[in-house]
Amino acid sequence: MNKISVLMTVYNCEDYVGYAIDSILNQTYQNFEFIIVDDCSNDNSKKIIKEFKDDRIKIFELNKRLGRTKALNFGLKKCKHSFIAIQDSDDISKKDRLLKSLTPFEDKGIGMVFSKGEVINSNGQIKRLIPIKKIDQNFSNLRFENYVAHSSTMFRSHLKNNKFFYDEDFIYAQDYKMILTFLKETKIKLLDDNLVQIRYHDKNMSNDKKIEKIRINESLKLINYSEKNFNNDLKLNIFALFQKIKLYLKLFLLNLKISNNDKIFF
Repeated sequence: MNKISVLMTVYNCEDYVGYAIDSILNQTYQNFEFIIVDDCSNDNSKKIIKEFKDDRIKIFELNKRLGRTKALNFGLKKCKHSFIAIQDSDDISKKDRLLKSLTPFEDKGIGMVFSKGEVINSNGQIKRLIPIKKIDQNFSNLRFENYVAHSSTMFRSHLKNNKFFYDEDFIYAQDYKMILTFLKETKIKLLDDNLVQIRYHDKNMSNDKKIEKIRINESLKLINYSEKNFNNDLKLNIFALFQKIKLYLKLFLLNLKISNNDKIFF
């Protein structure tokens, strides 16, 4: 029976982290280790995590805040098994998620799977389904627009005989870069089940203009990555251009709002 490493990073998520942990511990597939990396939380997150008594949980408390991407890579180094399932600390995995995600890996060509899911609010109320665009066999439209929920992904721990790590050049879009890497190097598969609930709340929907500017620049960087690393037809190239124009327009409008004393340049 295949073992799974479930990886969760935590930073100041006291309101939701207990629900996230419960959702993993109550999976129908029980053969896993649960790696939890606390990235220097200063709320009650660590206390809540330690209240769970389960031998599969392995808690790592960082002494210095690394940020999301480096914390994920720290956790990947602690994962022992061939399949990695990501669990964000404010999201919920439905009880069959691990079981249904593992099955497709019987095809050794598949490097990553992801599932459909639901968007929930801070109170756990379902607001809508995660929008997934019409896809073709090669997931061509995923090259320039991300519709994959990070918490729905499971992937092989090794890529081309090397252990996989997130690209630390990305602060916010490390998950999308991961997805594009697997799309380029392996096959990926969408599971036709709603296996996760992705939580939208005030803390993960920042209105900080500097953060938004970083996000836009990372998105532009990933469009350039996809243009260079995939064979795109005319339709996809036009779509990529359209996406770039939208992002550059957003940057222009953001720059109008950011004062001269507060500007950051890339």
